[in-house]
Amino acid sequence: MEQEYAELSPSLLRLEQLLDEAGEQSMLLAELDGFLCCLAVGPEPIANSEWWPFDWLTDERGVLRSGSEEIAALIETRLAEISAELAADAYAPLFEVDEESDDIIWEVWIAGFQQAMLLRFEAWDDLLRDTESDIRGEAAMGLASALMLAQPDTRPDDTAGDEEWAEFDEMHEAMPMVIARTAVLLHQLHKPN
Repeated sequence: MEQEYAELSPSLLRLEQLLDEAGEQSMLLAELDGFLCCLAVGPEPIANSEWWPFDWLTDERGVLRSGSEEIAALIETRLAEISAELAADAYAPLFEVDEESDDIIWEVWIAGFQQAMLLRFEAWDDLLRDTESDIRGEAAMGLASALMLAQPDTRPDDTAGDEEWAEFDEMHEAMPMVIARTAVLLHQLHKPN
């Protein structure tokens, strides 16, 4: 389900380039993808005016900077793609990939998702507290696991044994698939039909 950057469409490659050109405050492509996914699967609708334009695309008056129309269109296109992929139960999150180790750096994606969660904190908090064995509970457990595992202080410390490290590594490696599955579950839960 994960899509490596070598497989990105021309529009996503262009979006990545524009994000890079937007400066240090802008999001990475994977981070933006997580943010947009959260908008698409959230428990409550979020109007574009609540998050757009991003601060890093505005001038000192809060107005979209001239020349940002292309990035705006590409962001809207990606949001529509995410919604279509989710509706087809075929969502492929865009994750960063470490060039040296080929490890998937899913934490960047979950950071973007978490930023959008803050727009509806109470609704997400209610969901995360639900650990029933139905679709809502499964989605809550998947999301809670990703959020927890992304925190640097959840790594085993120097006193941890091989078994504890092996368990951590296994959970960490499984997280890209857990995230993709959780996104689909959240979509099914909040956007029936």
